Amino acid sequence: METPNEHTAAGPARRGRPSVVDVDAVAEAAIELWSARGFSGTSWNDLATATGVSARTLMRHFPTRAAIAWVGLEAASDRLRDSLEAAQPGRPLADVLREAVVHSVSRSDFVRRLGSRWARLVSTEPQLAASAAPAYHAWEGIIAAHLGRAEPTMPEPARRAVASAYQAAAHTALIEWASADGASAPADAVDAALRWLAVAPSRSPE
Repeated sequence: METPNEHTAAGPARRGRPSVVDVDAVAEAAIELWSARGFSGTSWNDLATATGVSARTLMRHFPTRAAIAWVGLEAASDRLRDSLEAAQPGRPLADVLREAVVHSVSRSDFVRRLGSRWARLVSTEPQLAASAAPAYHAWEGIIAAHLGRAEPTMPEPARRAVASAYQAAAHTALIEWASADGASAPADAVDAALRWLAVAPSRSPE
């Protein structure tokens, strides 16, 4: 779960030399441009002008313009997976999931600076909002896989439903955090929201 990425990403090699794009800088420039003009009012060429990276290079790194808004999810997914794998056996599942999701949300200054604008954009721009579900698919898959290991009897549809619920709650918390002008840390807002969720099997009907 994340706002823009926090590292550089290397693209495909060209003439024997790697093409490197600073995804932080691209995301920041894109968010500023979209905030000023709207997502639909910008083109690849506009992004190239704003970022200083050629349109061809941007298109090689990002399959769509909307994908730029979700570059942070890879790092967030890594943090989520690491936290779940490090969880001590026997702890309440709801606590493990909440702490892992909160850990996946960055506390960096970069995210604090851009996060509120990012959250507003992905909740108000139709094309960005529509790209959320496929962007979060792998993130949800990590939670569903952990549920399968922690609760082997939980059916696959239930695992996916729980993962989707955690994604929706965390994402909504970020949107609400942005609406409050990001006064607190985004991770704290997510933590507060997830404390209302519980994961426990119900009794079978007799």
